[in-house]
Amino acid sequence: MFTKALASCLLLTLSTPVLAQDPNCNTAVASNGGRKIGIVVDSSGSMESNDPNDLRITAGKSLTSSLVTGGSHPDQVTVVDFDGSATLLYPLGDPARAGPSFDLIDSSGGTYIAGGLETAIDELTKGQATTAGVTGIVVLTDGQDSSATLLVEQLNRAQGLGIRVSFGFLSPESEPSDPAVLAAIIATGGVFSTFQNSEALQNFVNAVITLGLTAVDNSSSEKLLLPGLTIVGNVSSTATATFVYSPISGEALNFTVQALDSQSLSVKLQDKTASTDVKTESTDANGFASILYTPAVASKLELSISTTNTTTSLFSVSLGSSVNRTFNLCTPNK
Repeated sequence: MFTKALASCLLLTLSTPVLAQDPNCNTAVASNGGRKIGIVVDSSGSMESNDPNDLRITAGKSLTSSLVTGGSHPDQVTVVDFDGSATLLYPLGDPARAGPSFDLIDSSGGTYIAGGLETAIDELTKGQATTAGVTGIVVLTDGQDSSATLLVEQLNRAQGLGIRVSFGFLSPESEPSDPAVLAAIIATGGVFSTFQNSEALQNFVNAVITLGLTAVDNSSSEKLLLPGLTIVGNVSSTATATFVYSPISGEALNFTVQALDSQSLSVKLQDKTASTDVKTESTDANGFASILYTPAVASKLELSISTTNTTTSLFSVSLGSSVNRTFNLCTPNK
């Protein structure tokens, strides 16, 4: 589904990192707490080679540290790991105490994502507390589920309960998921994103936090696009997908869109700061469209993806950058 040609479009990097405060911080909706968050982490044997530095665990800790721990409505978090089966490592509770549970995650066994998701949903919905709109799950994995059918069932269950589910998928050489799984994830309001490498995992964390871990966090139709990520979305004749990115002066960019089915897509890049249309492209016979752009000054860019087809179409969108940027995105007030 995601080709090596697409991955090669992202290989635009410089050796010197640049710290960049995201200008979208001022418009992102900060959480006032009261959320229930599940973090579901892959502990299968393939992680030993795909994530030897355990950066998915670091990402899980980073997500946890972004949660609200003080005030009258603190967040709650639960931590689940999965391989051939799922294990509840940290029951729903105070995020400030969840850190050590991540250190129990190893790299051994199979890949049963549906089991991890089911365990998280069960924990997040226990008791009488409200679930719909204030609950979210983030899954960090590198493999296809041993049962896509069961995974879709759990994703549909999450959608019915008002739980937003986002997937961070680390496995550049394999097919991440089938269309039914992708569509079910998007239907919950969450993000499905793949990475070239484990180092891009933090950008996924930043993107999920900015979108909103739950439905109450952010109602904006704009989604943040960050370098190193491939994000899956859907469009129809009545629903255009919009992504934003704020480059620095002289940053060479490569926006690449791939249609994941046979429908033709239109891709338009606008420089909102200069109030100009940069370029519009249509996907070619192989389903690809690419736009190269180097802004002369720091700006806000908007990439829109549309189709004239009435049926929903899946696509992936990626951003390559000539600058290895480290993003300091906004997080909820503590």
